Amino acid sequence: MFTRILVPIDGSEHATRAVDIAGSLTGQDGVQLTLLHVLTHAGGYSVPKELQAYAKVEHIRVTEKDLIESVGREILGNAAQRLRDQGVAGVEERLESGDPASVIAAVAEGSGADLIVMGRRGLGDLGGLLLGSVSHKVAQAVDCSCLTVR
Repeated sequence: MFTRILVPIDGSEHATRAVDIAGSLTGQDGVQLTLLHVLTHAGGYSVPKELQAYAKVEHIRVTEKDLIESVGREILGNAAQRLRDQGVAGVEERLESGDPASVIAAVAEGSGADLIVMGRRGLGDLGGLLLGSVSHKVAQAVDCSCLTVR
């Protein structure tokens, strides 16, 4: 039924449930599943004060940008491993930066996704209550089906 599933994740409990549900929908051969994590703050190129002494001793330069991207890659890696543990093969991982709703919609369109599975609420719950949730914005912006998970 679905051949290209996009799963935006942010490390929240709802996103984890979305990963599990998306994994269960890939039971047929030929389904491509893409995990997407959107960095809302790309970070700077300076070394955070907390890491300056460590960076000096270890002779490495760890910037705020490096740390933020590392966390994003870890979120993606953990979700991909969760899917592999369910028997899902061929999972693509994408790390992007920008406004989450806009990036998700653009990736969905660019990849030809026919289903987006995402948490109804993520880590930014308060902002979602005040400004409209990312899942709601995505559902309004895309032509493909959207499944929001509680």
